Amino acid sequence: MEESKIRKEQAIEERRVVYVGKIRETMTQKELRERFSYFGEIEECTLHFRDHGDNYGFVTFYDTKDAFTAIENGSKLRKPDELPFDLCFGGRRQFCQSSYSDLDSNREYDSLPAKGKFHALDFDTLLKQAQQNLKR
Repeated sequence: MEESKIRKEQAIEERRVVYVGKIRETMTQKELRERFSYFGEIEECTLHFRDHGDNYGFVTFYDTKDAFTAIENGSKLRKPDELPFDLCFGGRRQFCQSSYSDLDSNREYDSLPAKGKFHALDFDTLLKQAQQNLKR
């Protein structure tokens, strides 16, 4: 069981897991696998159905490139009677359970408030300013 957990975490870190949201209730695991196998070989495929209808699944590819391609082009798999899939890399919940660090920065987090001409403005004020700048 521990080996399985390590494998899943590795797949998440390697960005091979694709979250597929807005799945219709009649979707089967076999159908999800067949549709996404168009982008590459699939290691694992799971479906999760909820009472309130926000059904989703995870498709784990063997190759990271295939996962990227599935996210970029997966909406083309939609049938006419389906909502567009919500596609992104999966495993966010698992990732956030561990200690988080800013992957875009090499320096430690600065807890001081941001300073500048916008630091005291609320969202609505900033939005109005941005819209006015677009009109110029």
